[in-house]
Amino acid sequence: MPKLKNRLPKNCRDRNQAFSWHNGERIYHGVWGSPEAEKSYKRFLAALLENPSLPPRVGGEVSVLVSELTDGYLDGIDSRMGADAVVMFKQAIGYLIEIYGEIAVNDFSPKKLKTVRSKMVKAGTLCRNQINRYIGYM
Repeated sequence: MPKLKNRLPKNCRDRNQAFSWHNGERIYHGVWGSPEAEKSYKRFLAALLENPSLPPRVGGEVSVLVSELTDGYLDGIDSRMGADAVVMFKQAIGYLIEIYGEIAVNDFSPKKLKTVRSKMVKAGTLCRNQINRYIGYM
């Protein structure tokens, strides 16, 4: 059985997110200091100790929907962005929620983002620069 190099990964903090490094990849655990993040970090360590050669998949029991994630984010952006930027951001997110609002965040992929971009192009009301800006928001 392969051994872990030197020591176990630490629970790190980036802004308000808890994460650990494993094989050059960030494994996110949740909001820093929350009980969910602590449980996720402990599951991560348990999976890593069980089989160090496989990348541990840390999945929570509760999957967050795209619409729930965007709602939570929209609640906090008013103070960080100007009024015009908030309106544009909400328009961009509207395309995303319309198509993929009811899927789990973990199931969202770059291929699905391309589908959202195609929907924006087909709508015909946005120029290329606006579409690129909207995709950048996502």
